[in-house]
Amino acid sequence: MFRVFSCLTVEHDWRLVLLAGLVCFVASIVAISIFHRAIAARARSRLIWIAIAGAAIGYGIWATHFVAMLAYEPGVPTGYGIVLTTLSLATAMLLTSGGFSVALGDSGRWRAAAGGVIIGGGIASMHYLGMWALEVPGRVAWSPDLVLVSITLGMCLGYAALAVAIRYQNYRGTLAAAVLLTLAIVSHHFTAMGAVQITPDPMRATGVLSLSPAVLALAIAGVALSVLGMSLIGVVADRRLASRTVRFEGIISQLSDARQQLEDSQQELQEQKLRLDTAINHMVEGLCMFDAEKRLVICNERYANLYRLPPELLRAGTSHRDIIRHRIISGTLKSDASDIAAEQLISKLDALPVNAVSSRIDEFADGRLICVTRQPMAGGGWVATHLDVTEQRRSEAKITYMAQHDALTELPNRVLLRARLEQAFAETRNGARHLAVLMIDLDRFKEVNDTLGHPAGDSLLRAAATRLRECSRETTLIARLGGDEFAVVDYVTNPVVDAASFAETIKAALCEPFDLGDHQVTVGASIGIAIGPRDGADSDVILKSADLALYAAKSGGRGAFRFFEPELDQLMHVRRNLEKDMRRALARGEFELHYQPFVSVETGQTCGYEALLRWHHPERGLVSPAEFIPLAEETGLILPLGEWVLRAACTEAAKWPSDLMIAINLSPAQFRSKELVSIIVGALATSEIAPHRLELEVTETVIMHDSDAVFAALGQLRELGVRIALDDFGTGYSSLSFLQKFPFDKIKIDRSFVSELSSKSEEAHRIARAVVAFAVSLGKTTTAEGVEAAEQLDILREQGCVEAQGYYFSPPMQASRIPEVAQRKAEAEAAVRAA
Repeated sequence: MFRVFSCLTVEHDWRLVLLAGLVCFVASIVAISIFHRAIAARARSRLIWIAIAGAAIGYGIWATHFVAMLAYEPGVPTGYGIVLTTLSLATAMLLTSGGFSVALGDSGRWRAAAGGVIIGGGIASMHYLGMWALEVPGRVAWSPDLVLVSITLGMCLGYAALAVAIRYQNYRGTLAAAVLLTLAIVSHHFTAMGAVQITPDPMRATGVLSLSPAVLALAIAGVALSVLGMSLIGVVADRRLASRTVRFEGIISQLSDARQQLEDSQQELQEQKLRLDTAINHMVEGLCMFDAEKRLVICNERYANLYRLPPELLRAGTSHRDIIRHRIISGTLKSDASDIAAEQLISKLDALPVNAVSSRIDEFADGRLICVTRQPMAGGGWVATHLDVTEQRRSEAKITYMAQHDALTELPNRVLLRARLEQAFAETRNGARHLAVLMIDLDRFKEVNDTLGHPAGDSLLRAAATRLRECSRETTLIARLGGDEFAVVDYVTNPVVDAASFAETIKAALCEPFDLGDHQVTVGASIGIAIGPRDGADSDVILKSADLALYAAKSGGRGAFRFFEPELDQLMHVRRNLEKDMRRALARGEFELHYQPFVSVETGQTCGYEALLRWHHPERGLVSPAEFIPLAEETGLILPLGEWVLRAACTEAAKWPSDLMIAINLSPAQFRSKELVSIIVGALATSEIAPHRLELEVTETVIMHDSDAVFAALGQLRELGVRIALDDFGTGYSSLSFLQKFPFDKIKIDRSFVSELSSKSEEAHRIARAVVAFAVSLGKTTTAEGVEAAEQLDILREQGCVEAQGYYFSPPMQASRIPEVAQRKAEAEAAVRAA
C-alpha cells in the first residue's frame, strides 16, 4: 500500500488525477442511469440500452485510464501503440456490456455478483491492455500482489455497484451505484499503477506507430463527443418511449368509456380492441368479454389457448352458446362429450344471476382446475377471467393433508380423528350401531427407542401402523395420537363381543416380532376400549374414556385390553388429587424417613439401617408407600423425592456410630437421570460420611430397563467405595446374568422366600431353602428380608446367611429412637465384657 501511495503523491499530477476521477464519475452516472432504463425496458429494446450503458462506462474506464496516464510522470518519454490502445477501448465496452447483460438476467441470486466480476474483468482488461500499449525507453516490471489486489478491488466494487443499482432504482440509488462504480475503476487503476515500475533503458526505443500524449488527448476528446452523442440518442429515445407509455396508460384508462360506447360504434370498439390486445394478451388469466346479447366482444390469447378455440370462434359476435358447446364436444371439460351434456351446462350458465359476481371451478379432462369468475358490466354482459388454480388447490390440499395426518406413519392425527368421530357419532344416534374406540399403546417401545436409537423406533412405528391397517376394514379409522399411542375406531353391532374380538386381533398382530433390518424386536400392546355413545357421546369424552381404560390396562401389567368402567374416572380423579397432594407434601416437608435395622444372624448385633420413606398426610393419615411410590415414579416426582431421601438419610447416618451402614433403595426413574451419580456424591460430601457406609439397593427391574447405562453408573459409584446390593433376589428371571455382569457386594433374599421357610407346604419349604442356599453359595454377603419368626432365623443361621431383617428384630422406627437403641446396645456389650 505504501507503493500505491508513493505512486499517487510522487509520480502523478493531481490536477489531471482529479480530472480523470471527474470523467469517471460522470461516465458512471450516465451508465447507471442508462442501466436503470434497461431494467424497465422490454427484452428487445433492453439489449440496445445495455449496449449504450456498456459503451458509456467502457469509454469512462478508458478515458479515466488515459487521462490519469497523462498525469503519470514516469521520468521518461512515453507513447501509446495504436492497435492495443484501440483494442483496450473495445474490450472495455464489450466486457462491461456483457456484465450489465448478465446482471439483468431473469433469475439467479448471484446475477449481480457475476455481472460485477465481468465488469471488474473489463476494467482490468482495459487497464492492462492500455499499459501493454505504453511504449517507453525502459523496462516495465510488475508487482504480482498489487496486480491481484487491483483486479479484486475492481470485481468486488463492481459487484457492489450492480447490487445497489438493481435494488435501488431511484436518484439516491443511482448516485450510490455511480460512486461505487467510480471507486471500482479508480481504485483498480491507481492500485495497478502502484504495481508497475519502469526502469529507464536507453537501448529500448518506442515504436514508430505510437500515439503521443497530445494525440491521445485529442482522441479522448473525440471519443467523448461520440459517447455524449450516444447518450443524447438514448435520452431522446427514452423520452419517446416514455411518451408512448403515457399514451398507453391513457388508452387503458379509457377502457370503461369504450364499453359504454359499444352499441354506438362498432368501428370504435375494434380500434379499442386493437389497442388492448398487447396488454390483455400478456395476462396470466384467460379473459373474455360478452355483451348483453351473450356475444363475444373480446378475448385474449390465454383464453383461446386454454379452451383450444378455433379461429372462427374467436371472432367478435360469436355466440356464448357456441363456445360452451365447443368445450363439451371437444372433450376439454371433464364431462360427457355429448349434445345433452352441452345443453345441460348451457342451461346452468344461463341461470346465473346477471347483476351479481359469480365464481365456479371447472375441471378439465387432463385434471386441471380452472376458476371462472364473472363480473357483470353496466348495460348488460359480463367480463370473465379464467385462472388455472390447479397448483394452488394441490398446495392447499397438501397443507390440509399435512395438518390432519401424522408425518411419520401418514395416519390421521388427533385433529382429523376428532372430526371423524363427530361424523361417526351422527350415524350412531339411531341406536342401530355402536362406536368402538380402541386406544393402543405399544409395550416396551421406549426400550427399543433407547437401546436401538430413534431410527429403529420410527421404523417400528411405521411397521405397527402397517399391521393396524392390515387388521382394519373399510369402515375402520386408524390414527396416531403421538409417541407410541394409536387410536382405532370402528362401528360394532355387539359392542362387547365385537370390540373384544377386534382388540384380540390387534393384540395378536402387534405381538408378532418386528423385523427392523439389523434387529428383530417384540413389543406387544396394551389396549383401552370405550363404546360410544355409552361411554361418551362426543369425541372429547369418548377419547378420555378410552384413555382411562388404557391406563387401567397398563397398570394391570401390560399386554392386555380393558373396557372402560365408570369407576376408572373416579380412580383417575383420586390419582390426580394424590399427585397434587404429593407435590404439596414435598414442598411442605410432610415426608419422613423410618429406619429398619438389619442384624448379624450370628451375633444378633445391628449392622446398619435401611431408610424407608413414609408419608403422613394431614387428612388421609399414613399413606402406604405401595400407593404413592409408583405414582411418584410415573409422574417424575421420584427424582426430587429420591434426592431428598439420599440427602436426609446420609445426614442422619452421620450422627450414628461409624460402624453402622445406611441402606437406600433406588428406583428405575432415578437411573434414567444423568445427575444420579453427582447427587450421591453431593449427599456424601454434605453429610461427611464415608462412602463405604452407604449401601444402595437396586432391583432387577432397574437393570432391565437399560442395563448398560445402569451398570456404568453402578461402576462409578463402586469405584467411590459405595456398596451395591441386589434387592429382591429370586423374584426375577435374569438374576444370574446380572450377577455375572456386575460384582454386587450384597444379595438381599426376597421376603416371599423367607416367609415360606416356615410354610407347612413341603414343596414351598424346599424351594425357599434352595433359594437361600443358592444365594449363600454365591459367596456374597446375604441379607434375608421379612424375618418374622425364630424358626425362620434358625434356618437362615443353619444355611449360613450373614444378615437378617424384619419385624422379628424391629419394625421401622423414627430416627429419634436410633440413639436410644444404640445406647442399649452399648450397655449390653459392656455388661457382657464385665461378666
